[in-house]
Amino acid sequence: MKKLILHSALALILTGAVFAQPTGGPGGPPGEDPCKTERQTYCKDSRPGHETDRCLKEYMSKLSETCKNHINEMMSRFEKFRSACAADDEKYCKNVERGPGHMKCMRENESKLSAACKAALPPPPPGNRM
Repeated sequence: MKKLILHSALALILTGAVFAQPTGGPGGPPGEDPCKTERQTYCKDSRPGHETDRCLKEYMSKLSETCKNHINEMMSRFEKFRSACAADDEKYCKNVERGPGHMKCMRENESKLSAACKAALPPPPPGNRM
């Protein structure tokens, strides 16, 4: 189960769906994907999600430092989120499949979440504000 959660999270993180950086951050201007070149170079035939994640993992040693740093930062953010929200996740969204629907469940229950979980909850991706 833990493996499924981590794989789902990695899929969302690498595709930028969960922890998007609408204000910029490592790798470039606001809204720019720090791994865009790598996706286009190594994974252009992969479908977004798990397939692209597996592809990027295969080429991890060839990724730019900017892309590697971005992935590491997103994984760190996810770990903080997962740790801070474990009890809330179990209470409000345990029967929701991992992925965008799961994050939507967490956002829909935001008013009930613990203070630590609220602080760790990532903002919705740009253009998808609730």
